[in-house]
Amino acid sequence: MKKVLILTLGATMLFATNGDSLIGLGAKSRAMGGVGIATFFGAENVLSNPALISKSKGVEVDFGATVFMPDVSANDKSSSADLNIIPEVSLSQEINDYCSFGIGMFGSAGMGVDYRGSGDPSLMEARTNLLLMKFAPSLTYKRDNFAFGLAPVVQYGSLDISYNNGGSPVGSGSSDDFGIGFEAGISYDINENITLGVVYKSKIAMEYKNTLSTASAPFVTNHIFSNTFADDLEQPSEYGVGISYNFLDNFNISFDYKKIKWGSAKGYKDFGWRDQNVYALGAKYEKNGTWYAIGYNYAKNPITLYSGTTSAEQALNMFNYLMFPATSETHFSLGAGTNLTKNLSIDFDLLYSPSNTINATVMGGANLKVEHSETSVAFSMRYNFK
Repeated sequence: MKKVLILTLGATMLFATNGDSLIGLGAKSRAMGGVGIATFFGAENVLSNPALISKSKGVEVDFGATVFMPDVSANDKSSSADLNIIPEVSLSQEINDYCSFGIGMFGSAGMGVDYRGSGDPSLMEARTNLLLMKFAPSLTYKRDNFAFGLAPVVQYGSLDISYNNGGSPVGSGSSDDFGIGFEAGISYDINENITLGVVYKSKIAMEYKNTLSTASAPFVTNHIFSNTFADDLEQPSEYGVGISYNFLDNFNISFDYKKIKWGSAKGYKDFGWRDQNVYALGAKYEKNGTWYAIGYNYAKNPITLYSGTTSAEQALNMFNYLMFPATSETHFSLGAGTNLTKNLSIDFDLLYSPSNTINATVMGGANLKVEHSETSVAFSMRYNFK
């Protein structure tokens, strides 16, 4: 089962955008900056707000992939983890006038670097790899202008950390785990043009045995940390609200706000990650079965930059910014799609996150300059059995 899931993820390493989470799931959502709490896109709404699949008609199948191309460097040495493929599959079915069913499987988050063979001993031959994938069936009930959706979530995760400590390799290989959570959403149509949405996603407990504890053990031996890190790396809870407004028959503008609770998630809080406020804005024009969209997404880097006045702070900076530098903040996107036939359509999006540079004080008082930018292209096809 694990081998099947790893092959389905199809990537050796991922970088995401809001912390370690993708800004949006699906080509339409990402084209509009990651909105989706109040904006209806079809079956891909299963993991953005399951209440919105109440708007689906018939049976819709959506499948696609995101080609993710992060550009990460430390001290001007590039990480070789620079090309990844993130899959997505979703389905929605209208059961009757009141109920709809959906199911989704998405590569939803991840991060990692690979500095093996860089030739720079300060980078410690570091290699990290976090992969996350979610599987979520959902059920939605609709009454008049109100809809409620609930989706139990099964999450698969894999974590690997390795580096060179003074000539001695550190790391025990990758570790896998499954976690269970849920997502719940509400949508309300104020009128035929304005929709409001609310969503809550529960935390998901994950434990990657002999990973974080093994990686931190040398720092305990050298009296930098008093204890090794626990192997828990909990995917945090989040909540959000959104509004979608249709006007002039062909235009839509949507805005989402969500908060990701890194600061209270096991593992992340130990590394000093802070809660993240995420703002997404998108606009779309659609006519005769063809659409065009642009989007903007912003969330401040959630990772604490320690002053480095103590060896413990220097070590935390090293773990955060050398091994897991999920520092992207600003994202611009655009996309388009069209109906090929009455039932078949294709969607496309392009996303760019300009470089964000961090200078951190790491072990021995040395400066570590980390630069991180991202480009991704997503394609999807959807077929509607109406």
